[in-house]
Amino acid sequence: MRIEKSLSWLFALILLIAFGCTDDKDLDFTTYEGNAKLKRSSMYSSVNDAEPIAIVDEYEYDSQGRISKVSSPLYNNGQVVGTVKYDLYEYNSHGQLTTVSNFNANSGSPTGYINLTNYSYTYSTNGLKEKQLIEYPQINSFEYITYFYKDDKLTKSEKYNSKDELQDYTVYEYNGDRLVKETWYSSKNEVNRITNHIFTNGLNTETMIYGGSNNEKIREIRKTYDANYNLIMIESTELATWSSATSYVMRYEYF
Repeated sequence: MRIEKSLSWLFALILLIAFGCTDDKDLDFTTYEGNAKLKRSSMYSSVNDAEPIAIVDEYEYDSQGRISKVSSPLYNNGQVVGTVKYDLYEYNSHGQLTTVSNFNANSGSPTGYINLTNYSYTYSTNGLKEKQLIEYPQINSFEYITYFYKDDKLTKSEKYNSKDELQDYTVYEYNGDRLVKETWYSSKNEVNRITNHIFTNGLNTETMIYGGSNNEKIREIRKTYDANYNLIMIESTELATWSSATSYVMRYEYF
């Protein structure tokens, strides 16, 4: 299953195939079995580097093969010395994700970790996600996102603060069953960001993100898969000089 992660500096995972998706033909990647379970994501300084800068996430699963925990190693002088944060996943009797609880390292806590954020999900009778509640226990606050559909396709999401005030919303557009465009608007209906998804051989191979005052291209994301359609690598290139984000390369390992 695919797990959504918001309010995080980590990166969204989108599936792509290796052949035809990158110009780096000499890259040597492991081919995993189809529908393999994600084991680890690692950050590299460049596409051709053999050793990662750091492990970003490590994944654990329950007896039913569902993600149960995602943890991020804590580094000191390049060595793993603990866990900087972890997320716990819970499901209902229908197998739907209901809660993701985030804990971050904190020396002042008796357990060594504090619960910073909780994500809760509710669903319609036909299994569509209707609402995401985002709680911040340490400051006793929350926000939430509501989802709208047409013909079982997500067409719009709206984000509200704890006062039920609309903060922003996103409109989703499709080409058949493929999501090809996401437009993020402010509460005043101003376009803040546009994301275009490009498909090759039926799979999303590139994502282009536009933003800023002139809706200029600010980021290009290229995705590479193995022959069994498991994500192997994401290359994100930052193009805007004013952006605080940086370019990165992520690689993915599977069980």
